[in-house]
This record gives sequence, structure tokens and C-alpha cells, in this order.
Amino acid sequence: MMPLSALELRPGHEAERVHLIAEAAPPGAQPRFPGATGVLARHWELRGPAARAEAARLLDAGRVSAAWCAALPAPPPDADDLPPATPEFEQLWRSPYPDGLGLEEASHFPGGFGEYVTIVDIEYGWDPTHEDLLQLPPTSLGGVAEATWAYHGTAVLGILGARDNGFGVTGAVPLATVFVHHPYFSGEDGVLTYDVARAIVESTALLAPGDVILLEQQSYGILDEFVPVSIDPAVRDAIRLATTAGIVVVEAAGNDDVDLDDPVYEGAFTDDTGVIRVGGGGSSLGPTPRAREGSNWGSSVLVQAWAEDIVTTGGSPLTDLYFPDRDERQAYTSAFGGTSGASAMVAGMAAAVQSVALATRGEPLTPVELRAALVTSGLQPPDGTAPVGALPDLRRILRTWLLP
Repeated sequence: MMPLSALELRPGHEAERVHLIAEAAPPGAQPRFPGATGVLARHWELRGPAARAEAARLLDAGRVSAAWCAALPAPPPDADDLPPATPEFEQLWRSPYPDGLGLEEASHFPGGFGEYVTIVDIEYGWDPTHEDLLQLPPTSLGGVAEATWAYHGTAVLGILGARDNGFGVTGAVPLATVFVHHPYFSGEDGVLTYDVARAIVESTALLAPGDVILLEQQSYGILDEFVPVSIDPAVRDAIRLATTAGIVVVEAAGNDDVDLDDPVYEGAFTDDTGVIRVGGGGSSLGPTPRAREGSNWGSSVLVQAWAEDIVTTGGSPLTDLYFPDRDERQAYTSAFGGTSGASAMVAGMAAAVQSVALATRGEPLTPVELRAALVTSGLQPPDGTAPVGALPDLRRILRTWLLP
């Protein structure tokens, strides 16, 4: 394998867009975050057919400290398209621990429905006409929506904040304010570019301590494997900026059976940005609860949730649970999963904890405190399985971390 820092063109990366880190503006480069200060001011971008050659020259001359080809958007994990099933929308993942994650426990606490917290889902797109999301309603903060994977965002938003309206499904925090920020941006020339770091920075500027950013993205790694988006140094700096401001950042670990501790990643996933990186484990409906379920893994994957059997809002091809008259506005699934589903569950749990903390203590937990609470509250994967973190117990967190 080629090293991560090399400028050789890897699968899933652009030949004519190169990102740089330098203390001063390299010749011909544009700032990635105009007007930014601190670590974000060190990030630059070169574009054009000569971008890689120029970046290599700058590296050789010592004018930049790092250079890499910009990532292209990686697709979310494939969805299971199962035969139609019964429209009884029981959500076992919300039930008491350890059968579920104990989301219903939060209803016994002030703020337990998420009413004091805002969540930003960094997502390609979603179906704003779905019947179970009309009462949210999620709103785009920025970026350009991409409709190709709208079913994915619809499923995630159902897990996060679908209202308790007497039909369909109920989200982890049904009274939270939910926004979506798309990671595509349109330049002056009308060309769309993909930039998760920019989406994080723009979201951070609009949030307050205790709020949550959910990174529902994955990136290409060294060859063609999928890894967390924090493989990008600018994403790591953007996460660090957010967590320093008291904002919780939840990141999907990715779904390609990759050891994130592999030295080939040059420590990209071992630095302490404050992120909560979520792995995927087996559901309580499966043969081995908490065992790794197709997820990436490693020492930095500290928390897990279900990566299978999640009942939530859907859309083609996620229509197995309910799809009357093939109406996308009424599509539901019992087959959502991957670290996308797992990280959405953990983000919802994080929002519930922070909302209760704001209601009862007047201030949220810090991102580091919240991460510790999630890790120490739960059960680890079964012995002999790869590390994908602990399955957190919301009831235990609320009663041991927040009660006086």
C-alpha cells in the first residue's frame, strides 16, 4: 500500500484538486476556509491539471508540510431490499437496556425528549415530504442537496427526531431541533465540490455548547476501502474546533471491515479530536448482540450501537416494512443499519443526555465527559471479537452522571 500522505492518485480522490497544509499561502493556492483563524487558516487548496505536480514541488521545497488529493464523496452502505412485511412499527432499539439502548428512559427526566438541543446531520439529502418527518421539519443549513441517496438521510432523520405523532416511528429525541447540512458546495463556476470539513465549520458557527453534529459520511482510504471522514486532516481540525466549543461530534466508523489502527493510516484515527467514533454491532434480534457487524474497528472506536434491524423511516430501496401504493412518503424499513444507523442512535442518545443536563444542571456535559459517560455506561463486545466499542446504556448515564 502507498502511504496516506503520498500524492499518488488513490481511488475515490480527485486528480485536479489538492489540499495542502502550510503556515503561509503557497503560490497559486486558495484558502479552504476564507477568513478562518488558528489551525483552519493553515489549510489551502490547489486546482487544475498541474495541481499535483505543483504540490509535489512545494513539498520538496519545504513550502508545505502536507499535501493530499481531495476526496470524492463515498456512497453510504448498500441497503437491504427485503420483501414487504407487516406494518407494526415496533422499535426494539428504543426499548430498555440491553435489549435496546434505553431511549424511553429519557422521557422520565426534564428535557428528555431533546427539546433543549439542536442536531445537525451532515447528510447528502433526504425526502422532506415523508409523512413522519413533516412535523420535524428538518431544514437545510447549507450546501447543495444530492438526491441519489435521499433514502439514507430519511432513515437517519427518522432515528434522530421523528415526532411521537401516533403513527410510523418515533425518534430518539422527538422534540429536538434537527437541521441538515449538505457536504456539496457550488463554486462561482457552478461546479460542485465535496467538502465535509467546510460543512462542519459552517455548522459549528451556528451551534451552542451541548448541541450535536452527526457525520453521516464515509471516505475512501488508501485503496478503495471506506474509512471515517476524519482521514482528512481538515476534517480533524474542524472536529477539534467544534469539540473545543463544547459541541458534540459523532462520527460513523465506516463499513468495510478495516482495522483503523493499521500503521498505513499514519495515526489519522488515533489523534484526540474529541470525536465520538461509533462502530456497528449486532442487534438484540440477531444471533450475537454487540458483536462486530461489518464495521471498521480499532482502539479509537469507543462506542457502538445497532448496525442491523433498525426500524425507521425509509424510501426506495428501504421499503420492506410498509410501502402502500408504492408511495415514497409512506415508506418504512426494518432493515436499516451499518455504522450510519449506529452513529445516528448514538447521536440521538448524546442529544438526550445533553438536553437533560441543560434542563437539570443548567449546562451540558463537555464532549469529553459525554464520551466517557457513553463508554463507561455500557457493555463491551463479546470476548474474542474485534473492538467496536461499548453499547451504552442511557438509563445508567442519566442516573449516575446527572442525578445529584
